[in-house]
Amino acid sequence: MTPPDVPVIPSHGTTGNERLVLAALRGGVVLSRAELSATTGLPKTTVTGIANRLLQRGMVVEHTADAGRRHQGRGRPASGLALADPGGLVAVLSFSHTTIRAAAVGWDGTFAAYRAIDIHGDRDQQRLTDQGLRLLAEAFAETGSTPEQAGFAVIGVPAAFEQGVGAVFGQVPDATRKAVPELEKLFGWFRSDPVPTVAERLGIPAMAENYANLAALGEATAGAGRGLDDFIYIKLVEGVGAGLILGGRLHRGARGLAGELAHVQVVRNGRWCLCGSRGCLAATYGGFMESIGRSTYPRPLSAADIRGLAAAGEVGTRRILADLGRGFGRALADVCVMLSPEAIIVDGMLGAAAEPFLTGMRDAIDHRMPSVMAQAVQLLPGALGERAEMLGAVALARAGQLPGATAGW
Repeated sequence: MTPPDVPVIPSHGTTGNERLVLAALRGGVVLSRAELSATTGLPKTTVTGIANRLLQRGMVVEHTADAGRRHQGRGRPASGLALADPGGLVAVLSFSHTTIRAAAVGWDGTFAAYRAIDIHGDRDQQRLTDQGLRLLAEAFAETGSTPEQAGFAVIGVPAAFEQGVGAVFGQVPDATRKAVPELEKLFGWFRSDPVPTVAERLGIPAMAENYANLAALGEATAGAGRGLDDFIYIKLVEGVGAGLILGGRLHRGARGLAGELAHVQVVRNGRWCLCGSRGCLAATYGGFMESIGRSTYPRPLSAADIRGLAAAGEVGTRRILADLGRGFGRALADVCVMLSPEAIIVDGMLGAAAEPFLTGMRDAIDHRMPSVMAQAVQLLPGALGERAEMLGAVALARAGQLPGATAGW
């Protein structure tokens, strides 16, 4: 399958100018005919004729900007053209370090059915994949269909993930794994790309993506990142990671590994990390919601408990969260100087814990960045919570599957 960050325009049955118009509509934007003319360089009369032909073929639709799609220009046009969505549902299977989520989602982002279960520390890829597919079947059964009837499947992977390879850290030869069974607990986590298995089992096209990247896409298309072309999304609950939206597109970098915030060194001689380095952010702060609950209070607290304490104004909890925000802010300040993003969006699953966390992050960024650059970076809580990855999966599916469409990510 062609990578979704490369424009994919069908050459069969479309002219060169029609493909230019389709390419301009990638990423779910709504553009007026005048904007399409300006974007493609084609005369307005030519664009009008192309628009009429594409409308007749069902490849584009008339759309209003108020309907929730991204609009490139200033203001909101009364109407414009958007790529047509395929019928049916998207099968989404998202794994985190604690949870499997499965959903049947419409191409417009409507949730038809949703399921989630705790994995209880399991790291066996085959067992988790089987469990996830059963969960997906349960979700689709609620809609009166099966995952095999979906138009596309997207898998969220909670690891530094290279398409076609799997998790790039902790690759252990099978012979060693068999000789030392305990290694499975550490290195069994997506050591191969799950796409071939899922695609074969469901009989439909499938794609896998890092879970922080999916969440970034979700916030970009339906959440706090709407209207922003350049932002950094930070995954904080159920794992640590980042997704980069640069120039309006997901930035994957070499081998697809951009945004591995978890492996930025924050303590020179800190704890050893799975990647082979020391003092990585994940090894230092990873799972901090859970670690706060285990180590700070008389009894273990869940992430929900910590969110509740933060919402209630409990001073100690808010100070801890602010200090953690400073730690992440120090790691991100240099990144912001290099990339100059419009915003940093933090995991919406933080809920009420986001406010003190962002206060601490603001302190660190203001202290470590040139003031004119720091002032330009908004710090925003995510708007989608646990739905972010699911809606990002729909955006990715649309990029790879829409008839007559382009890959906008």
